[in-house]
Amino acid sequence: MKTLSIFLFLAIALAADERPLPKVKHIIDTHIHLYDPNREDGIPWPPKDDKVLYKPHLPAEFHKVSKPAGTTGVIVVEASDRIEDNRWVLDLVKGDDFFVGLVGNVDPYSDDFQFAIRKFKKDPRFVGIRLRNGQSKKAIDYADPKLIANLRKLTTLKLTVDILVNGGGVEAVKQVDQLARAVPNLNLVVDHVLGYDFDGKPAPDEWVTAVEKLAENKNVWCKISGLYQRSIPQPAPHKLDHYRSVLDVLWKNLGPERLIFGSNWPCTKNSGDYTSFVKLVNEYFSAKGQEACERYFWKNAAEAYRLPLK
Repeated sequence: MKTLSIFLFLAIALAADERPLPKVKHIIDTHIHLYDPNREDGIPWPPKDDKVLYKPHLPAEFHKVSKPAGTTGVIVVEASDRIEDNRWVLDLVKGDDFFVGLVGNVDPYSDDFQFAIRKFKKDPRFVGIRLRNGQSKKAIDYADPKLIANLRKLTTLKLTVDILVNGGGVEAVKQVDQLARAVPNLNLVVDHVLGYDFDGKPAPDEWVTAVEKLAENKNVWCKISGLYQRSIPQPAPHKLDHYRSVLDVLWKNLGPERLIFGSNWPCTKNSGDYTSFVKLVNEYFSAKGQEACERYFWKNAAEAYRLPLK
C-alpha cells in the first residue's frame, strides 16, 4: 500500500507539471551512472535490496528518458570502486558522441595511481576522477601529502576532480576548502549541492559562512544536482521553495559562473522522472536570465571539464 501511494503521488505531481524546459544551446548532464548488475561479476553499487535502482541502467534507456528534456550531452560518473569498471563504461559508450566524458573512480592512495590515470587519459573522454570515502581502504584525508601530490599530477594532465561529500555539513565544506587552497590549479567540482540535506528550512549560519569562504577559491565549482536524493522528506518535493533558500546561498557565492547542471540519474527515479528534475532546476535558473541558464546548463561544465563545446 505504501509503494502504491508513492507512485500515485508521483503520477499526480508529474501530470500537473507545466513548468517550461530550458531554451539553451546545449544541455550537458554532468552526472549520471551507468551499470549492469547482470554482468558476470555483478556490481558493488547499488545494493541488491534497492528495487528501483538494482537493475540495468544502460545508454539506450538514458537516451530515451533524456531526449524529451532536450539533453544534448552527458558525463558519466563511475560509482564502482573497481578500477576495471572505468574501462567497461568507456567501452560501453564507444562511438556514441552523446556521451562526452567519464569522471572515473581511481583509488587516490593506490601505488599505481599515476600509471592508471595516464592509461585512462589516452581516451579523450576521460575527463577526471571522483574522490569519495569508501572508494579506498583508507578514508580520504584532504590534508594528506600523498593525496595532494597525486592530485597535483592531475593538473599537468588537465584533469578535473569531482568530490562527493554526503551529509555536507560545515566540516565537509571546510575540507574541500582546504584542498582547494592546497592545489589551486586543480579544477574541483563538488557534487550534489555540497552534499546538503534539504529540510525546507534556511541554511544554518555556520554553513553559509563556510560556503562564503569556499567560494574564495576560483578553482571550485558546485553541481546543482541530486536535489531529489538530498531531500529529507521522501518522495522529494518538486516545488522549488523546498530548495530555494539553499540555492540562493550558492548563487550568491558561486553563481553564475560556477554552478553546474547534473541530474544524478537513475537515482532521480525514486522521486520523479528525469524531465521533472530538469524543469525544477530550470525554474530557478531561468529566473536569473538567459545567460545564467546558458552558463548553468553547459558553459560552466565546458570550462570545469574542458569540454570542446561552442
